[in-house]
Amino acid sequence: MKLAVVTTVLGLGLLTPIRADEQKAPPAPPTILFLGDSITAAGGYVRQIGAELTKQSPATPPKLVNRGRNSETASDLSEAYHPGRRPCVLARLDKELADTKPNWVVACYGINDGIYHPFSEKRFAAYQSGMEAFITKVQATGARVILLTPPPYARTGPFPKEADAAAKAEIVKKADAEAEAVADKDPNKFGYKTPYAYYDEVLARYSKWLLTLKGRKDLWVVDLRTPMLARAQETHGGDPIHPNGFGHTIMAEAFLQAWPEIQKQGTGK
Repeated sequence: MKLAVVTTVLGLGLLTPIRADEQKAPPAPPTILFLGDSITAAGGYVRQIGAELTKQSPATPPKLVNRGRNSETASDLSEAYHPGRRPCVLARLDKELADTKPNWVVACYGINDGIYHPFSEKRFAAYQSGMEAFITKVQATGARVILLTPPPYARTGPFPKEADAAAKAEIVKKADAEAEAVADKDPNKFGYKTPYAYYDEVLARYSKWLLTLKGRKDLWVVDLRTPMLARAQETHGGDPIHPNGFGHTIMAEAFLQAWPEIQKQGTGK
């Protein structure tokens, strides 16, 4: 008899509706932290991404935090004549992560990392090391990483009209060696005011390396270079370093095109 009473009471308990305040709260919208140099600090592509994501999810839009910083690098390199040493993102990264507690971190570095010099393995290694350290620090917090290839330097050195890819590579290789020898003698030869003629070829190599990181756990790479290079006459005005408004639109479109699949892979939703 007692067993029957207990069973009845338990059964009634199971039928009692769960109060609204006892129901599981919906997950909070994600926080997306954007880090980068002056291109990110300008904010154009970040604002456009934010506007579109808000339009897609007006009730629960993600929180976008733009912490781009002028002149910044991941390589911790700087030109001899740069006014004050260029800042390195690694010096502030821990604090930015602690302050914003992001679910996702989007990073766009590279345009400053070659310090507008010819290609060198030493500078390339500094960029690779800096980006690897960046990835490690971010992922240690549980956040996911999205790397953006650097936009092109929208001006390139002279190539003969008839030169094919192999011929251009030889021209650049020779120019790199000659320019590096000059830079060794004169540290002030190259920099953001006096960039190396084939500097975009340096960025092409940096971008190509970033794309090889695709497929790592909780890491994605979005190719900005290819769509921007195809429309370089439109994405930049007189400034070959900083994209204009249309350039920022191309950047935002490239990210937004990749985002649904990235989000699906990263969250399973």
